[in-house]
Amino acid sequence: MKRVWIILLLLLPLAGYTQLTLYLENRIPVASERVTGIQISSSGRFLAFGDVRGGVYVWDIDARRLLHETREHRGQVPAVVFDSKERFLVTGSHDRRVIVWDLYSGEVQAVLKDFGSSIGSLALSPDDRLLAAAGDGRDICLWEFPIGTLKGKLKGHKKKVIAIGFNVNGDQLLTVGEDRQMIVWSVSKLQLMRKTSVEARTMKGSGIDLKTAAYSFDGQFAGVGIEEHMLAKGGQRMIFKYLLSFYDWQTGAEIATLEGNKSNLDFMAISPDKKYAITDNSTLRHHQLSFWNIENGVIEQNYPLDGKISAVAISQDGGWVAAGHEGPEVSRSHVNLWRLSGMAGYRRFAADEQIRSSGAGRFGSAIRLTTPEEPLIHFGERRRLAVLTFDSPGLEEDIARTTSYLLEGKLGNSPFLELVERNQIQGVLDELNYQQTGLTTSNAVEVGKHLNAEFVLLGSINKLGSLLIITAKLVNVETTRIEGTREVQCSNATIENISDMIALLAPAIAKY
Repeated sequence: MKRVWIILLLLLPLAGYTQLTLYLENRIPVASERVTGIQISSSGRFLAFGDVRGGVYVWDIDARRLLHETREHRGQVPAVVFDSKERFLVTGSHDRRVIVWDLYSGEVQAVLKDFGSSIGSLALSPDDRLLAAAGDGRDICLWEFPIGTLKGKLKGHKKKVIAIGFNVNGDQLLTVGEDRQMIVWSVSKLQLMRKTSVEARTMKGSGIDLKTAAYSFDGQFAGVGIEEHMLAKGGQRMIFKYLLSFYDWQTGAEIATLEGNKSNLDFMAISPDKKYAITDNSTLRHHQLSFWNIENGVIEQNYPLDGKISAVAISQDGGWVAAGHEGPEVSRSHVNLWRLSGMAGYRRFAADEQIRSSGAGRFGSAIRLTTPEEPLIHFGERRRLAVLTFDSPGLEEDIARTTSYLLEGKLGNSPFLELVERNQIQGVLDELNYQQTGLTTSNAVEVGKHLNAEFVLLGSINKLGSLLIITAKLVNVETTRIEGTREVQCSNATIENISDMIALLAPAIAKY
């Protein structure tokens, strides 16, 4: 027994672990002192960035070339965003203007001048129908996109708004301000829905300043970069800490606060798999990006750069990371573009979408297939299949039964399957004196022959710490061979996640 526990302890940190790797794909020179805003399009094909002099650049990642370079703006460009269909690029500047560009021609489509102050943040709704802007002013502007008709202004912050973002449905907007307030707005009613004070502190009696904020791609939570400060004993010096604090979008509750970043958090990015926060973690001598594991507060990877870092972005598919930084030449900077491996992406409407759910005081669950997505049964005439009750070592028997029923219900929608009735399966099990669970492959084949089934589906559901794993094996009754295995995992899991896991697993067994 002692040996078993040792093996489990060794396996727990490795379960679901994938090594992150960055490969430098390009080092793009910029004829300006500093890159001030950066974004990667949803497909990962285009990279856009602005600079401190008002320049806007569009880089074709696939073709490895610069598409456009313009200087229509008359002030630095900290806000850059693509629409989801990659038809437009939108930029916001300290010249108080928002410009909508045709992505392919580089021509100006619209200039929005309603804002009235320097613009620092832009956001497009997921359906591309609304554009929001915020900055030095206290108000947030909403326009109908791309025509540029002003829908209205949101008023509620008392200081500069530092970040804005839409939820996944586009009916809510979350804003974070220097007044230490997080506000959720109803977009349709242009009304404040909830206001939450950000009060994350690690030192008693300290003060805090909010520097930046970023949102998870699925709109489940927000990350806020905080400078915490207080006077040291004796009053001779100040103590500074740089914190990453995370908040649940739906409730406003603080999920976790991480400390230990070495420099101020003027920008940050959250990975599409919701596992990492990417920050500038530089010292005076060494400049580097850090990948923080936001669930355990550990830095898993550091990547050095040549000069001071000014902006960072990660692609929605988890395949690219870009960072702007100063170069060794005077009045020159660079954008490093890395190809990233070992990270899952987020695609809202894809058939293989990573399903996520949030819970109180947690980052939520991340569900993914760890085996090929191609269905094991996807052509030919209808095949007769018997779904046997899954094994669930260490879990209640009802969980195994429910998992099997849920999967059977999903597979019943496939035009390529004819499912054997469960009472028939139970009758054969009783006849052969077999238990519902714990069957070997040879046992399953014998059951399948008695049922005149072409295939039998065996499976198991296992829990290692917070990792839930469902595995299914398709057995060919005639050949007695395993045709293939499909597996789905859920990190930070609860039993309530099983239904979502089955929704992802079933299409990999048989095509609907």
